[in-house]
Amino acid sequence: MFKRRERRSIFRFFYEVIFSLKGISRAIEYVGIRLKRIPDTPHKISLGMSCGIFASFTPLFGLHFLIAGLLSYLLRANVLASLIGTFFGNPITFPIITVFNLQFGEWILGSSEYSSDDGGKIFEGFLDFIFLIYKSFFTEGSIGDNNVPRMDEFLNGVFIPYSLGGLILGIFIAVVSYFLLRPLVATYQKKRSALKAKRFKKKLMRKRYGTK
Repeated sequence: MFKRRERRSIFRFFYEVIFSLKGISRAIEYVGIRLKRIPDTPHKISLGMSCGIFASFTPLFGLHFLIAGLLSYLLRANVLASLIGTFFGNPITFPIITVFNLQFGEWILGSSEYSSDDGGKIFEGFLDFIFLIYKSFFTEGSIGDNNVPRMDEFLNGVFIPYSLGGLILGIFIAVVSYFLLRPLVATYQKKRSALKAKRFKKKLMRKRYGTK
């Protein structure tokens, strides 16, 4: 189902379509810094992050930002935190997410067509199919080539079980993430506030000492 004439690695796909691996490392570093500086309550930040994590389990690659943003808006969570949360899905974790989503979805549906295969290969084929669909919309390309799986085979064999498994697992992981992140965010904000108060107190002491 996922055979193609010219094999392109997962990393190559992300390099060509989204960003380079060097950009990923910089993005992760920026994400950590930006997350620490979000001026909002621990509840809204954690809920927003959970929305982004949930979006990473959906099969709509390329729309995870939009899904996370809309979901966080509806739940009155922090939208920026939700966009940061989508980085839970990345070239390293997506093959693992793919296997778990497919295995769980196929177990619910009572089928086992692709979950025994390598997650990286399945994910690569998944991306190839979506990439060609995107290409057909924005260029004059066609998705009717011989190396593209039939739509019904893709929907029944991959998309439906992936979506079903991703929905359930995504909700579960998002809920767990919320309860793990909320105390961490609250603790960090308390420490940061205490540090700011300490620095402000030192600044006042220096001013007083300087005026005497």
